[in-house]
Amino acid sequence: MTIRPRAVRALRDVRERLRDAAAASHATAVVQREAADSALSDSHTQLEAFLDDAHQALGAVTSVHDIDRISDLAGGYRVAIADATARHQEAVAITEVTSGALRERSRQLRTAEKLVELLDEHRARTDARAEQRGHDDMSSGKRR
Repeated sequence: MTIRPRAVRALRDVRERLRDAAAASHATAVVQREAADSALSDSHTQLEAFLDDAHQALGAVTSVHDIDRISDLAGGYRVAIADATARHQEAVAITEVTSGALRERSRQLRTAEKLVELLDEHRARTDARAEQRGHDDMSSGKRR
């Protein structure tokens, strides 16, 4: 069974497009991961700023309810950090999945490119043999 050159080249083209799609998906996932990382960092910064200013709020406390309100505000920042951490971990997991898909698509593309190279080498050898045979036939014809 012969491998059809057009089919191999079409396979390579399809695999190249699939690799490009996987690369775009991975790039999007990386951007989302970086955004989640930035949001997590911002959440930590906001909590630190709140805690730095908390001594002033605690100095102005006049009742137990004021202390409870400050505690609730700090708890809100901690919940925001927990949410940002969860989003960041999810983004990292998605990035790892898309990275694996990109590696797989790249491997498939390399395989298709290797098939094209093998096919081209085979065709070149066949053409060289045919040309050599033609030269040999012409050479032997002149001697007679």
